[in-house]
Amino acid sequence: MQEENNTISLHYKKLGQGPPLLILHGLFGSLDNWQTIANGLADQFTIYLIDLRNHGKSPHQPLMNYHLMAQDLVRFVHEHNLREVNIIGHSMGGKVVMELLATDETLVHKAMVVDIGIKAYKGGHEEIFKAMFSLNLDKLTKRSEAEEGLIPFIPDFGVRQFILKNLDRKHDQKFVWKLNLEAIYQNYNNINESLSPDHRIYIPVCFVLGSKSNYVTNEDREEIKIYFSEAEFVTIENAGHWIHADQPVKMVEVIKEYFV
Repeated sequence: MQEENNTISLHYKKLGQGPPLLILHGLFGSLDNWQTIANGLADQFTIYLIDLRNHGKSPHQPLMNYHLMAQDLVRFVHEHNLREVNIIGHSMGGKVVMELLATDETLVHKAMVVDIGIKAYKGGHEEIFKAMFSLNLDKLTKRSEAEEGLIPFIPDFGVRQFILKNLDRKHDQKFVWKLNLEAIYQNYNNINESLSPDHRIYIPVCFVLGSKSNYVTNEDREEIKIYFSEAEFVTIENAGHWIHADQPVKMVEVIKEYFV
């Protein structure tokens, strides 16, 4: 299969000491999103914060789907001579984790999926794409101009700041998107698709949910348990979809309790 040859070497940041713990961000994110959590875990784990393909500083590729992203992770584990890794994935990263478990159960000791189910999602990022494509980066002279351009599409201050983390300057001071916006947009349907493992998976997986999030319903839990026999569920109160940002202290507590 041609896709198998299209894996890439992922950019990452390593810190801490102890058993290996890989952490994957969500759509439009990067490894920096989980830095605070990593700092809280570094005394007990060797943390690998990873930029998924077309995000952060990882290579840009025209193709993007969960099969390929899982294969990128298989390559990462082998490149770093890791065994029985623990792994966490948020949102899109959580689906990468589930696909990885379905691909090769020998690589992972325990897994955690943060606020995402196995089902297909209807989207919801259209305004963000519209906002990012609307900016003429060649004409920007300062970051505040970029934020002003995003306001009509993204009224929420926190979401704007999250998106602006993807804005970078080249050596000539021109602004660029760090992520591969065009490829992510072209593959958006793949990112929203459901996962369909062809067998039951017996690796322990903890699904962490935000009490204010609607990403995982009671029906979704039942579907998850069909495929993941060892699934357990933890709900963090006063947290939305970005649990690690809303309740970082509690997130660290849950991670330590589950993986240690």
